[in-house]
Amino acid sequence: MKIVGTRCTSEDLTPILPEEALRRATILQAQADLINPYPRPRGFVFKAKTREDYERWRKAQANPRLW
Repeated sequence: MKIVGTRCTSEDLTPILPEEALRRATILQAQADLINPYPRPRGFVFKAKTREDYERWRKAQANPRLW
């Protein structure tokens, strides 16, 4: 059996405060945005008459963050 790293101890599983979790998530999201090649789109609503129209529009988008 191959073991990589170490097992989590009970100290590693202690809950963190919501403020600390939000701070960590904000930092992680900012780092992800730096390496993401696609810009974050402005909010918008796309209304398609049919599901086929929506699928056609979605496949035509180069930015995967739009859907």
